[in-house]
Amino acid sequence: MKIGVDYHGVINAQPDFFRRFNELALEKGFELVVLSGGSKKDVETFLLKNKIPYTSVFSILDDFNAKNMVTFYEDGSFFVPNEIWNKSKAKYCLEHHVDVHIDDSMLYGSYFQTPFCLYAPTQEKCNLLKTNIRVDFNQAPECVLDDLIKLISSKHKA
Repeated sequence: MKIGVDYHGVINAQPDFFRRFNELALEKGFELVVLSGGSKKDVETFLLKNKIPYTSVFSILDDFNAKNMVTFYEDGSFFVPNEIWNKSKAKYCLEHHVDVHIDDSMLYGSYFQTPFCLYAPTQEKCNLLKTNIRVDFNQAPECVLDDLIKLISSKHKA
């Protein structure tokens, strides 16, 4: 099974929690994909510094840059059309058979066919869209992972 976890607003908002969560997921044999709009190098630097384990990192920016789809400006900013940027995490998760993705942006959630866990950092809860199921991130990482495993398992049985 594969779990996708957003970097900005999720992992970098709670590095201690996700260090343990990721360790547990990997111990149970899960693949753990960190998805980010930012560069892979910056994300990997943060993960290494904070000792957060993972299987792989997907960078929207790096992916589109490799396809020559990014316009860079002199001030360091860049542009990718919203209609393709906003769909890219959903497309990645579908194509790479990610079982559930945790993200703090509803903007991306509307494009997902993969179960999408809308992580709300202010309430530290995750609403699994299209199911009305909540995962409480105030629990220990072990409990959160167990809840996600139950959700993923029920999806596979359906």
